[in-house]
Amino acid sequence: GQLYGDVLYFATEARAGWTHSDPRPLYFWGYFVGLNGVWVLVPGLLLLDACHQLATAQRGHDRPRHKAH
Repeated sequence: GQLYGDVLYFATEARAGWTHSDPRPLYFWGYFVGLNGVWVLVPGLLLLDACHQLATAQRGHDRPRHKAH
């Protein structure tokens, strides 16, 4: 949900021609992109970690089990 909101936030601003953001480079790249980018980076990394853990768990579950005699 967080990533969806971020995409909408950036996409609507891009579609509007960046009219609601300050054109000064420090403000635009530091505040608008940098600080808001954290809200894309952190959920993205958590999503990748969750996918990795799920794939590892699934491989462990799918491994054939040997019967003990």
